[in-house]
Amino acid sequence: MTELEHLARAYLEHLQVRNLARRTIRDRQWKLDKFFAFLQERGITRPELISQGLILEYQAGLYHTVNNRGRPNTIGYQNGMLAAVKGFTRFLRQRDILVSDPGRDVAYGKVPQALPRSVLSRSEARRIINAPDTSCIIGYRDRTILEVLYSTGIRKEELNNLQLDDVDYHDGFLRIIRGKGRKDRMVPLGRIACRYLENYIRSVRPELITDPYNNHLFLSSRGNRLSKNVVWELVKKYAKQAGIKKNVSPHTFRHTCATAMLRNRADIRAVQELLGHASLESTQVYTRVTINDLKEVHGRCHPRERERE
Repeated sequence: MTELEHLARAYLEHLQVRNLARRTIRDRQWKLDKFFAFLQERGITRPELISQGLILEYQAGLYHTVNNRGRPNTIGYQNGMLAAVKGFTRFLRQRDILVSDPGRDVAYGKVPQALPRSVLSRSEARRIINAPDTSCIIGYRDRTILEVLYSTGIRKEELNNLQLDDVDYHDGFLRIIRGKGRKDRMVPLGRIACRYLENYIRSVRPELITDPYNNHLFLSSRGNRLSKNVVWELVKKYAKQAGIKKNVSPHTFRHTCATAMLRNRADIRAVQELLGHASLESTQVYTRVTINDLKEVHGRCHPRERERE
């Protein structure tokens, strides 16, 4: 094992001590392996040989490299790879292995503020939600899933991880345990979603149970926890049945929920808490959607806009 590999192992153990998620640590390790391959090509085997210029060269390489789809790497990908390097060099400086941090002053690429795609209108969302056949067990389960996604704006993974004990359909709350960033939060559950959840838990879920010790809220037709892609597949299926031409995914309901809340004058910090965003900046992108709506209404309704010069 080289000195750099030994230090990388110490760094990953440090991340474990900080209680970062396993998935995050595996991702950081994969990214560091890419950086170490870059260093090896240049004969760099000792940490003190890592310079700011070398990191800038690595960053430039990320910019110019195309991915396996033949496209340039996105700014998000480039910044993620750079973040792993900067975290590692900061760790080396904190441990006094380096006298200065060569990655400290390397700036991230500016991320374009893209608007959320495929936000559903109220009628489109209703058509998708109404698509499942609620006269059958799986159809009722699917309708309940869609109602929860639309009502709460939670992530697909958060929905998959829901346990029976996380649901309070009497007072209208869901408890999200270890959402993104391993953060817990409580989210409100709307009246209609509560009704479907109560019926699902009382009458439908018992028909799916095969293991009485399985406490997951949503179960497959065989009584197991939903597999990773089931929610994605059922959203696609019902969007197609409803004749929606937009590219609809579970995250579309998250976008739609946030946009609808802001259109109806919800406080942006309340929406931030609902979505579980660590930064208000992540939530502010939805305000740009509502501004576009206002611009469209202005152009259609303002008397001066309807005049010709």
